[in-house]
Amino acid sequence: MKAIISLFIILFTSGALAHCDINTHITEIPYAKNSSYFPSQYTKQLDELIETSAGKSGYLLLEFQIQEQQQDTNVRKYNMWLANRRIDRIKEYLTKSSYSAPIISRILTASSEELRDVNISWCHNEASQHDKMLANTHSEK
Repeated sequence: MKAIISLFIILFTSGALAHCDINTHITEIPYAKNSSYFPSQYTKQLDELIETSAGKSGYLLLEFQIQEQQQDTNVRKYNMWLANRRIDRIKEYLTKSSYSAPIISRILTASSEELRDVNISWCHNEASQHDKMLANTHSEK
C-alpha cells in the first residue's frame, strides 16, 4: 500500500517540479547581507527583461542557493525565510510592472558557498521547440 501511495505522489507532483533543460541565463541580482531589498540599479535589468520576454513561449526561473552547512535550526529557518523574501521582492516588482509570463522559483539548499544572489534564467518552452521540429519535418515532405 505504501508503494502505491508513493507512486501516486511521484506521478502527481512530478509535473510541479521546475524542469528547465533549455535555458538562457539572464542575470543575477545581488543582495546585501540580511537584506531582502535588491539595489535599485537592478530595476533597469528587470524592466529590460519584461520587454524582451513579451510574447515569448516559456517561463522565468528564479533560483536562490542556501548554504548546506548550517548547524543552528533557527539560522536555517531565518535563511529560508530570507531566501523566500528575496525571491518574492523580484516577483512583486515584476507583477506590479504587469509582467505576464509564468514565474517559477526554486531554492537550492545544498550550496557549498555563501551566496546572496537570485539567479534569473529564461526557460524555453520545450513543447514549442518540439512542435517546431515537427513542423520542419512535415514541411520538408
